[in-house]
Formats: sequence, structure tokens, C-alpha cells
Amino acid sequence: MSLALIILRHDWRRFLPALLSVSFAGVLMLVQLGLLAGMFGTVTVLADTMAADLWLTAPAVRSIDQAADIPSNLAALLYSHPAVVSSETLSLRDASWRGSSGTPVPVTLVGISPDPLALSCPQALRASLCAALAEPDSVVVDASEADKLDVGTMPTTVEINGHRLHVVGLSTGLRSIGTTYVFLSRQSLRGLLVDETAADTSSFVLASLRPGSLATTVVTELAALLPAGSAKAWTRDELSGQSQRWWLEESGVGAGFLFSTVLGLLIAVVITSQTLRSVVLGQLREYAAFRAIGVPPSKLGAVIVEQSAWIGAAGGLLMLAVVAAVSMLAAHFQVPFALQAGGVVAAFAIGLLTAIGSGLLALRELYRLQPAELLR
Repeated sequence: MSLALIILRHDWRRFLPALLSVSFAGVLMLVQLGLLAGMFGTVTVLADTMAADLWLTAPAVRSIDQAADIPSNLAALLYSHPAVVSSETLSLRDASWRGSSGTPVPVTLVGISPDPLALSCPQALRASLCAALAEPDSVVVDASEADKLDVGTMPTTVEINGHRLHVVGLSTGLRSIGTTYVFLSRQSLRGLLVDETAADTSSFVLASLRPGSLATTVVTELAALLPAGSAKAWTRDELSGQSQRWWLEESGVGAGFLFSTVLGLLIAVVITSQTLRSVVLGQLREYAAFRAIGVPPSKLGAVIVEQSAWIGAAGGLLMLAVVAAVSMLAAHFQVPFALQAGGVVAAFAIGLLTAIGSGLLALRELYRLQPAELLR
């Protein structure tokens, strides 16, 4: 066992605040990033959970939650491309919802095909809820929105735009930060439309491609096939990425959230650096004895750097355990929370480098002071 580990094991109480500081910095960063990614992920929940490879939107659309109408007959036009296997429409309409309390709640109606294999059927509805929507005047909402919509036991009757409909089930994972989605069949949606001409338009046209087809190539070819100014073609990843970028760059919500994330990270790193530096400086008197008996400063410096690395690694492991617990709590309380492996690795690396950097900064005091001064 190395000298650094022996010192850490013997005097662990002194190093515990530094370890907790490293862990806290990583947890703060990952929780902020997880909430940020989870929030933006809810904006694109339709694109991310539907099976379509391609999406047609209005030309001016910059985010999926800003849908505008396009001609529904574009779905038939897509079949003229040899790579397109199937296509269908998807309609979003604003509406007013009244639950048992009678309080109006603005919602967005999502008219889909009541077929579990349909492109417009989200993954979370495919087991049974899509088929349940084949019943006229039936709707499905996300379980996280049940309290907001005054939805109690199933089935229950609600009022949408003055029409009575039945909630036949609750989904999971279809919550959106920008609106409240209410899923129903296209036929049920038509019965709620005040404007009859709206039946000839849709918010999106979805398409699936033959295996082996390159979606980006098809999008480029469709740009020449579609009538000028009628619609814009996107791959699923392009539409999802563009929507999240719009919320991050153009909306105040994304910018404010990102600013608080960066600020919290900087504060945590400063606290961690100062805590570790003070711990190392508190050991200078002990290291003075080693210098007095002839141990070169370079070897003592190596011990300090190794101690800092072990503190950073242990703090990182504790961070992973805490973040895993936070993730489970978020899932339990249906709070949008998403983390990518890259973010976790970056947080671990930042904590480790911060710890090592703090140890290196403390070496200046070790090299500067003489043993006789340290032993006073």
C-alpha cells in the first residue's frame, strides 16, 4: 500500500470534507444537466417516440411544438419516392379541457391512427392504448398530467371544446414542458374541429423508409419533389435536434437554465478547489518531518498528487451513486430527467482534474517553505 493511501486511511476524517466537496460538485453539475436535458427532451417527445423516419412540416417551423398546417395530400405525394414505404398524417390542435372541477385547461390534441403499428402511435401507447383509441370519443393523457387535468379513476368523462369524451387510459413518458398532450384518433379529432377546412390539412406528414435507405439523402431528394413553399422535410434526428436547439438558443427558458447550470458548476469547482487546497496545506507540518530527514520535495509532491487523485476518484464514485438515486427519484415522481454517458464521464473527469489541480496548487507552498519554518 502506498504512503498516500496509508495517510488517507489513517486520517480519513481530515479528507472527508474534500471528498464530499468533489462529490457535491459533480452531483450539482449532473443534476442540472439532467434536468436541462430532460426538459428539452419533453419538447421533442413526439418525434423521439414515434416510428417515422421522415417528417414534413411547414417551411417556417423551427420547433416541433410550433406546428403549422400543411396539405394532407402530401402524404400521397411521398409515395412517388421509391424509398418511402408508408406515410400518414399527424394533426395537432389547440383545445380547452374541462375535468371534474370544471376549470378550463389549455391542451393540445394529437390526432393519431389507432393502430399499434402506425407511424403516429408513440412507443408508450403501442401495448394497448393505441387500440383503445379506436373507440369513438376516447382519449389518453399522460399520468404526470392527471392531477392537472382533474383525471381520477378510469374511465372518466371530460369535456373538450364543449364535447364529452372518455379518458380510457394513462400513458407514461409523454409529458411535454410546452403543452399538455391529449391523444385521440383522427376520427375523434375531426368531430371536435370547428373549422371544417381543417380536415384537409395536417400539422405533419410522417413517412417510413425502406431498410438500407439513407434518410438524409431522401430528405435532399424530397426538397426537389415537393411543391415550392409547401413543406420542409426533416429526418427525425434533425427535427428533434433543431427543436431542442431552438429552445436552448431562442427561448428564455433554455438560456436561463443553461446559465444557472454553468454558474452552479463554477461555484462548485471553486468550493472544491479551495477545500482540497486547505486540506493539503493542513498537512504541511507533517510533511516537514519527512523533509527534515532528507525526503526530497518531489517525492512528497507525488504523494500529495496521488492523495488528490484518490480523493477525486472516490468523490466521483460517490457522485455516481448519488446521481443514480436522484435519477430513480425523478422517475418515481415523473420529473423529466435525462443523462448521457458523455455528461457523466465529463463530470467525473472534471472532479478528478479539479482535485489533482488543487493538489498541484498546494505544492507551491510545500516547495516554498523550509522545514525549520514548518516545524515552529
